[in-house]
Amino acid sequence: MIFFDESGKGSVKPNLMGGLSIPHEIYYQDDFQLLTQKLRDGLIKLHFKGYYGDANERDNFIRVGETLAKYSEFIKMIVINYNYSALVGATELGKDVVEDMIYTKFPERILYGLLRGYGKNIDIEAEVLIEKANEYENLNLFQLRDKYEHDVKLNLDGLVKDLLNIQALYRGENYVINNCRLVPKGEEIGVEMTDMLLGIVRTIIENKPSITLKPTAKNKLTMHLLRNPDFCSLIQNIRYFEWDQSKELPEVSLTSYLQLFMAKHFNETLN
Repeated sequence: MIFFDESGKGSVKPNLMGGLSIPHEIYYQDDFQLLTQKLRDGLIKLHFKGYYGDANERDNFIRVGETLAKYSEFIKMIVINYNYSALVGATELGKDVVEDMIYTKFPERILYGLLRGYGKNIDIEAEVLIEKANEYENLNLFQLRDKYEHDVKLNLDGLVKDLLNIQALYRGENYVINNCRLVPKGEEIGVEMTDMLLGIVRTIIENKPSITLKPTAKNKLTMHLLRNPDFCSLIQNIRYFEWDQSKELPEVSLTSYLQLFMAKHFNETLN
């Protein structure tokens, strides 16, 4: 199972995209499925962006963090940090072409990175779930037209499935995407976990001082989770890339950001 989400769009920096890989057998353990059921029943809500320290939300995030920590050795994540404003300003091709690149190349690179490199005797069948968003539906990528000169509209899920299966064939990788679909928020705990982890990565990178309510709440929650060695290991093992118009997509140590964050907020604890 692979889940995809993003945090920070347009001028809201940092612009993050991330993919979370959880083996099917792990994702269908009772821990995960109970969380999914509670999510669907409206008994828990998870939205890291809007977290201000509410006690019920805090307890939900902690429970999800503990579940991730319990299975951390089986979980992989890749995050790309890109600068949308710099990309738009650096090209004369226009915003539409930049967004074509963002919504084709970055998801493909993230998901391909999670699928590639398994041994030749391992066959991977994957399902990809993407949080449903207006940006991912009816994409007019590359200004395609049909023979009647109508816009050709594409959804990100169908596009990603085709691109990844083509990559597998072209590069001789032993995986196939059997299903890729957009899912509404509040439907799958894996999507919410991806959103939460991206929010935590954002909090670590921004490393804001604990002065106002929102940053303070997020910093304290993040520090609480990081004090669990297994959760901290999960964050340390995230493959993190920063892209800013270069020809390469350089991998950067997230541990450097993590150490600075933990040192700065070392004495902060949940009340």
